[in-house]
Amino acid sequence: QHQIQPDPIDRCAAWTMTAIHTLHRYNSLLRNEWRERVYTYLLREATQDTPYAQQCAGLYRRWEGQRPYKRPANAPSDQDYAIYRRVEFDRFLEEALVELPNSLRRRWLEAAQKAKAASLPAYQRQMSILARLDPGPYGESIVPIPLGNAQVGIIHRGRYYLLPLCAPGTTQMPDVSAVRAQLAALMQRKPELPAVSLIPLAETPRAHLPDLQEKSDAAFRQALDALQQAPILINCDTLSQSLPLAQLRQGAERGIGSHPLTILDAGQTFVFDQSHIFFDGVGGAALSEIMTNEAAEWAVYLNTLPPPQPAQPAPRPLTLNFQPEQLNLPHRQAEAVAESDAVNLKAIQSLRKLFKRRNDLLQFTVNDLLSLYRAIHACTYRPSADILTELQALANDGGPKSAAASVALKAISPENQRNPAILIPVDASQRSPRDRLYPMNFEVPLEELDLLTLHQQSIQFLKAYKIGSADYAQFDRVQRRYLAMLAGFGAVMSRAKEIAIAGEAASVGTVKLLAHLPTPLQRLLDSVPGQFDLLNDLIKGREIFSNVGKVASTSTLTRFITAKDDNEKKILAWGILTDAQGVMRISLRDFRPHVIMLVELGYGELASRITQDYLNAYTFGLNKYIQELYRITLAGQPSDS
Repeated sequence: QHQIQPDPIDRCAAWTMTAIHTLHRYNSLLRNEWRERVYTYLLREATQDTPYAQQCAGLYRRWEGQRPYKRPANAPSDQDYAIYRRVEFDRFLEEALVELPNSLRRRWLEAAQKAKAASLPAYQRQMSILARLDPGPYGESIVPIPLGNAQVGIIHRGRYYLLPLCAPGTTQMPDVSAVRAQLAALMQRKPELPAVSLIPLAETPRAHLPDLQEKSDAAFRQALDALQQAPILINCDTLSQSLPLAQLRQGAERGIGSHPLTILDAGQTFVFDQSHIFFDGVGGAALSEIMTNEAAEWAVYLNTLPPPQPAQPAPRPLTLNFQPEQLNLPHRQAEAVAESDAVNLKAIQSLRKLFKRRNDLLQFTVNDLLSLYRAIHACTYRPSADILTELQALANDGGPKSAAASVALKAISPENQRNPAILIPVDASQRSPRDRLYPMNFEVPLEELDLLTLHQQSIQFLKAYKIGSADYAQFDRVQRRYLAMLAGFGAVMSRAKEIAIAGEAASVGTVKLLAHLPTPLQRLLDSVPGQFDLLNDLIKGREIFSNVGKVASTSTLTRFITAKDDNEKKILAWGILTDAQGVMRISLRDFRPHVIMLVELGYGELASRITQDYLNAYTFGLNKYIQELYRITLAGQPSDS
């Protein structure tokens, strides 16, 4: 966009200054997020059952369409991004308020002031990323980091460095020239200590970390404690952007997993590795866009400066004498990953428009159709011939690899395909920003609505009618029934989301119940659903299906993977994002039992190809299904003329 190529020092300096500004201004960013959601929600509540209800009902959605993600060049010099955004929102809100009678305005203002006093400080404390995660045997604790103690972590040539978040002796931001000089010194100086990899610790189940750290020497523990003061890590060692996101992340230095955010340099792009405890998908995507825009502005400014003079003395890397082979580290659950951008989103949008023209009851979001076809795909998947041939050959070889191949063959065989219970994160932030997301556990009622049979019959009768071997009445009866069943599915999906957003779903109730119990009891009860398949499906689901939707028209975000909790019954994690050009990209993380077996035996590449085949079948089948559904919906009685 700016046609500049910063050198490695300024490339890192741009992100370092962005991290420093973000952490210093994070409370202001959170205040904006809270005000925008709560103020529009309260205005909608205040105008219910009044003539102004309709114009206030979609206020937040309209604001989403024009919310700025960067400070424009013509903004007043005394306005940083957070202030500029607040001013723009207040201007937007005033346009709605000016239409209201004074009584309604007073009612809204009183509710807003009461909510602000009662909830905003708690929200800022909860959502602050000036913090670290402290792992324990029963879960994670969030430990705040005082601003004056906070650092920004820099990873360069496999070594970890710390730069203070504040100028010496103050709580003010350091000058960019000082930061640039420090980065020049650490990048140009010949390293005195060998490179170290903390990836084995990052991949260790979190509950094991306290015990492992106790077994480490005092110098290593001291260095880790210092590293824990960095909420944001910036990895300057360039990675390959051609890799799937999950695979790129697996091979990157990212501390030990206690940091809210790690920024990874992937050459032509950057990757934001965000802790799901601090970020949800939509909120994390928004912050990524804000930080990317600010880093670009810093890069433009730094490009106008003369080369920096290295600071004296140069920052020293942390002394991390770490030998993982001596600690007998347990490993996280292995996974295979796949990505695809083959979904025809334009066809999906055309179908939605046709549905609306056909019948007002055929109300579907894009994610409704994706979820519907996920259930169909789960029941109809057939592996490719190449995958079957390779697995069958491996199964005939004998030994452990034979057992792994047999498990894989069983997993992908037609008789083992089943309709999954899907956990769909639903945005709860407007109703209650502190809740962030509500989990909606949903199983598409394929059998109850007979959707597979009706689809097949509709296509069969439509083809027969087109070639003259059946009359239109046969097709018309099946078509009407099929569209009625689809409308029923849409209604069920809509009601399920309403229940989840209201915080009344079974999975939401479970989360709220656990939140008020002692930590050891939380972990004990949280593990119970995993012991019983039916209970697990009801509360937690077997898959995560997380769609962050379409990014802003100015956004540079292109890919997204979703996090998975430590429930071993959760076997697939789908992450979906649509970029500013309208390209939908799906990432699939696969934790099925055969993946673990194949990876442990050195057949990780085969496991990934099985996952890619599964995802390819989903995207190809989805496109075909949408095309057929469009034909079925469009078909009508021909005119006699």
